[in-house]
Amino acid sequence: MDMSVTVSIQDKLEQLEARLEFQKAELRDLATMGAIITSIQDINSILSVVIDMGIRLAGAEVGMIMLEEQGELKMKISWGLNDDIINRLRYKDDSDIPSYCFKNQEPLILNNMNIKDITGILIDSIICLPIQTSGTCYGIMLLINKSDGGDYSQEDKESLEMLLNFVAVSIDNSYLIQEKLKRQKVEQEMVIARQVQETILPQNLDSITGTRIGAIYKPAQEVGGDFYQTHIIDKSKFLVVLGDVSNKGVPAALVMSAASGIIKSLIVLQPDIPVNELAAKLNDILSDEIIKDKEMFVTLFFAKFDLENKRLTYCNGGHIPGLFWDSKNKFVCELPDGGPIVGQFPGVQFKKGERSLQKGDKLFLFTDGLTEAEDANGNLLGREKVEKIFSDEIDSDPQDFCVNIKTWVDEYTRGSSEESHDDFTILQIGI
Repeated sequence: MDMSVTVSIQDKLEQLEARLEFQKAELRDLATMGAIITSIQDINSILSVVIDMGIRLAGAEVGMIMLEEQGELKMKISWGLNDDIINRLRYKDDSDIPSYCFKNQEPLILNNMNIKDITGILIDSIICLPIQTSGTCYGIMLLINKSDGGDYSQEDKESLEMLLNFVAVSIDNSYLIQEKLKRQKVEQEMVIARQVQETILPQNLDSITGTRIGAIYKPAQEVGGDFYQTHIIDKSKFLVVLGDVSNKGVPAALVMSAASGIIKSLIVLQPDIPVNELAAKLNDILSDEIIKDKEMFVTLFFAKFDLENKRLTYCNGGHIPGLFWDSKNKFVCELPDGGPIVGQFPGVQFKKGERSLQKGDKLFLFTDGLTEAEDANGNLLGREKVEKIFSDEIDSDPQDFCVNIKTWVDEYTRGSSEESHDDFTILQIGI
């Protein structure tokens, strides 16, 4: 055999061995990179590591990573590039290169471009790759120019794709962890809100002599915006308050707690405070010091019973008027007197309503979750039906009445969507 041929074959074998060793080393490097990337949980930290690895792996001069946010690609990390340069890199369909790559999930290798950007940067070669898993494309990596002046190759593409596979998995895991933490935070907030709410709701309604009181609180979710409370003023007077906070969760629970504490404090300081003054003072404190959100407010109904003098005084703060059963005349009437919602308009005045009391009279208070309960066809229960049920069940014990109402509503709403369900609270006082 010709000696020159032998040497040529030997040279090719050595080159092949060297190439194999280089590829083996590159694979080891990629495996190490993958282990590092997938061990990081913070997305920003992941991207900082990856852009450095990608530039070194492909021998690039500059590069950047963009991720999708609310339907648009946003620059997340950049080495030597800015949005203006990227936006000027047009491709097919008049799309910029990153948008085309992301939308079509198509790798792009563009060499021998010889474009001089208006900033003076010479763009000769570009490689742009989607960051994706089998089901989701999270964004793109774009690298510009090889530091040795060469072209991007299929091997560069394959190496970067291996790297970006690790990145996509890591981003996927990071999002899952973030969602888990959000759920845990919401669950913790619900526990706190529920605990706050449980401290507000009275546990023993049988301690008020001369009356029969029934109540049921039914939140649509774990924590609702409704609440009720009772306050014994002396042996013959007591106050009942029923309310509905416009928000839910911890914010609503905190406003409930604040309102409950303020009411208790005002009663301790001034036991005989008229209900309309109580509503006005509570409104001013909530408006000025507690509620800062213009979308949050409270509706409240205050009812003070004076059993010795047989008088009921009440004040309706933007709530659904209570229903009163006049046992002497055998009819139901509304109790509308009061004022606006509580917690948004400091300085407003509230009116006081009054009624005489006699044996057999009953007061029925409820939140809008009762009247707005929907059946499977979207029909509201409505105030007229609620009033009829109150009248039809007037001989029932107050607690039995409340239990029957809940059972009736559960049956009425059977088959309706979960989204239509709202908290409802019902409270009946009979003397």
